[in-house]
Amino acid sequence: MAIEPEIENQHNVLEAPINFLVPSGDKPRVNIPDQGRGLTERSGNFQKLSVPIQDGRGAAEGFTLDRNGFEFHRHQSDVVDFLDDGQVVPIYYPEIEELVKRATGGSRVHVFDHTIRIEDDGKRDSEAVRAPVEIAHNDYTDVSGPQRVRDLFEPEEAQRWLDRRYAVINVWRSIGAPAVTTPLAISDAHSMGPEDFIATDLVYKDRVGEISQIAHNDAQRWFYFSNMVRDEALLIKCFDSETDGRARFSAHTAFANPQAPKDAAPRESIEVRTLVSF
Repeated sequence: MAIEPEIENQHNVLEAPINFLVPSGDKPRVNIPDQGRGLTERSGNFQKLSVPIQDGRGAAEGFTLDRNGFEFHRHQSDVVDFLDDGQVVPIYYPEIEELVKRATGGSRVHVFDHTIRIEDDGKRDSEAVRAPVEIAHNDYTDVSGPQRVRDLFEPEEAQRWLDRRYAVINVWRSIGAPAVTTPLAISDAHSMGPEDFIATDLVYKDRVGEISQIAHNDAQRWFYFSNMVRDEALLIKCFDSETDGRARFSAHTAFANPQAPKDAAPRESIEVRTLVSF
């Protein structure tokens, strides 16, 4: 049984809707358009359930990647414009490598891509970026975790990664106003059961990957960090090759905040995906 961090204010809980996949026995699929070319299409049936989502700020320092599947960090960046890849790749990628290496104790960190998500329809279309994902999911499975390594490296280098413990860690950050309207919810990994993770084909124009979409379970515990700003980062463990009882998978989703002021600015965020070798 994982030891949970003590929450300072047990009343600081939102009741908010999360979209869960209803298991059917058939393998679902998600069709991903080219970035900026329309919306994602999903097969399967989904149910939107109102669940308690605890604000984790009162115990932010108590959450760990290996116990809970996520960690909260205060972290400044020298990037001025996160919509400019000319700043993100040479400045932000090295910053994230250092942050993840320090947080995990990994011997090597490799940033392999990033995604900008903008809630405002007009700005999202003009910037050719993607919308927040309001479906509970996890980015990798026991199939796609190793496959990602093989896709990124030549066979000899890939095998060196696969012969050691490795993990996929996402780093999420608000890049506009504080994230109020559609913040990110993350699940406590040890509150999830194996049956909650439903393998799903992720279909791009040039390849097929695999993620997990999430079925609801009353035992699940969901958290968020209220009003996240540019100087804060959330590390999310999406895959860990180690099977010794530590957290291997978690789940996350954007959700509509029922307490958001009507004049709150739409969410803008960046998520960077990293491979960590130990």
